[in-house]
Amino acid sequence: MNQPNRYFFQSSPAVIPNLTMEQRDSSSTMQHSIQIEQMVSNILQIILKSQNCDRILSDVASQVGNLLSADICVIVSATDNQPNKINYWCKEQDSGLLPKEVIDYLTNLSLIDGVLSQVQNLLSERFPTQTLLGVETQTQYQINGLILLFKSSAAQWTNSEQEILTHISDSMAIAISQTKLQQQARTKNKHQSLLRNLSREIAHISHPDLLFKNCLTQICNTLQLDRGMVLMLKYQNPLQAKNRRGNKSIRGTVEIACEYSAERDSLDSQTKKFFSFSHSDLCQQAWQTAPQYLCFESDTKFPDLVAENIPDSIQTKGSALLMMPLMGKKNSETSPAVVWGFLVLQHDSFHSWSEDELDLIDWISVQVSTAIVHHQTLNQVQSIVEERTAQLKWSLDVQAKLSEKMRHNIERLQKLNQLKDDFMSSMSHELKTPLTSMKMAIMMLRQAQISPDMKEKYLNILEQEWNREYSLIKDLLTLQEVESGELTYTPQELNLNHTIDNLARAFQEKWHVNKGISLETKISESDLIINTDVDSLTHILNELLLNAGKYSAVDTIIELNIESQATLKGKNIVIKIANLGAGITPEELPHIFDKFRRGQGVTDRAVPGTGLGLALVQYLVEHLNGKIDVTSEPLDCDSEIFATTFVLKLPQFQPAIS
Repeated sequence: MNQPNRYFFQSSPAVIPNLTMEQRDSSSTMQHSIQIEQMVSNILQIILKSQNCDRILSDVASQVGNLLSADICVIVSATDNQPNKINYWCKEQDSGLLPKEVIDYLTNLSLIDGVLSQVQNLLSERFPTQTLLGVETQTQYQINGLILLFKSSAAQWTNSEQEILTHISDSMAIAISQTKLQQQARTKNKHQSLLRNLSREIAHISHPDLLFKNCLTQICNTLQLDRGMVLMLKYQNPLQAKNRRGNKSIRGTVEIACEYSAERDSLDSQTKKFFSFSHSDLCQQAWQTAPQYLCFESDTKFPDLVAENIPDSIQTKGSALLMMPLMGKKNSETSPAVVWGFLVLQHDSFHSWSEDELDLIDWISVQVSTAIVHHQTLNQVQSIVEERTAQLKWSLDVQAKLSEKMRHNIERLQKLNQLKDDFMSSMSHELKTPLTSMKMAIMMLRQAQISPDMKEKYLNILEQEWNREYSLIKDLLTLQEVESGELTYTPQELNLNHTIDNLARAFQEKWHVNKGISLETKISESDLIINTDVDSLTHILNELLLNAGKYSAVDTIIELNIESQATLKGKNIVIKIANLGAGITPEELPHIFDKFRRGQGVTDRAVPGTGLGLALVQYLVEHLNGKIDVTSEPLDCDSEIFATTFVLKLPQFQPAIS
């Protein structure tokens, strides 16, 4: 079956010659079995004991070559999205080395069914004085490697050697797979170590130049890159840079902020180098592609990087290249973020960028971009602080000369005095009116012949006026607790649907009978849960509904809408209470939440109140980490009816209190 001066290929067990009983005796069969078992045991021992994945296949090649008396044993192992890995053993190290062209051919060989017949054509011309025995290794019905054995033509391959190689191919496939797994684990550990180191670097280094230097060195060393660069863009028109849509050419310069070369094993970040952005088609293409990366996996020439105006240091030799953009902060959903620059990584030879590598570099670019944004923001804040400090100094000097502070204090005292008078007037009315009603009810109840219906009526009056006095005193005490910081805060889960139902029933009983006012509620979810202080939220809703009922026109509808709204900081509960009636003038609107302040004309219209309700509402809203706003606008130009809307925003889930 072997031919002198030619190669012998054994591509699968199915084509092994059938050996007759006359061709093998029992002792030969026993010896083959022992050799096969011993070889399989040796391969498994190498896999279990070896701590270095690079040595596993080299040691296995040595074992197989010595067992089968070969001159050269070559193991070709496939790797994911990368060139094949070549391990080989030579009986005579000086004279038996494989030529580089053969290694390059096997490295870039596609391992598919029938690959051995493709290999035969090249090796038969390169080694005419040797014979070759080859076998494919498979895992899960896919070829994961090749075993090639060379022997001088004077020593032909025997059937026994062919049979041994075929039987140990499964163990060889395990060895190749184990090497691959160890290599993947080692690569993952290197990536994780790089992430940890860069996280510390980014957390402790504030200046971008120093950050570029440390990050680029670690990235290139970990990923074994030939070159690395950080390119920063300086736009001639910064406003144009914010809108990449429709802009095919942007004027500006590209600064090589930092550069690494494995050839020189050095980092150059001292001398700044620049070239025109318009002279680099590659940079313009990467700029248009951002925020997506731009990469090339095969040997590719980049003419724009070898022009005369481009520094020699970034000229490519035909390499796999990756350009990962460094993006600024996105100001809005419609406009894209500004491209600060690019992280450029290069291999001189073919390289397929794996998903793990792309994810790793993308994470690094995001962190570096964030560090750049923080540095620029810090500089801007520092500049603003200095500017505001100068303005404040000038303002204080002017105020000192004009005695603005004294006049302001006088005006403030006058306003406080007016508020005091208003408060005393309101309190006098709010205290006397309920007491008068209660006294009248008591007098009527003392009558001997009072009917049960009238008795019930006056008892209701007593209860209502007592509740009114109690609410007033409670508001005053609550206001005092809020201002002194003594108000307790106990967040708990609350079903808004149930709470609103109870409030709506109480509202309808009071206002529908008196003024014909109806309440319509709309909640976005059937079971809307909020985590907040129940007493504070209930007081806020009661006060807002009470306020809406006071100032609503007769036979109108008050709308209460509640929905959950997502924000960058979490979810908010948005509560809107709108009514039609007497509005708030533009002059009064900014002071609507001031203490003891009431709108113009409310006393004339006999609207009860002390001016504490909305002030207390605002305090409680702030107590719940929320925000409240109010608008009041006429329905049309000539209308005396205003649409007044209070908008309350509260965090749906309060932060835990430690």
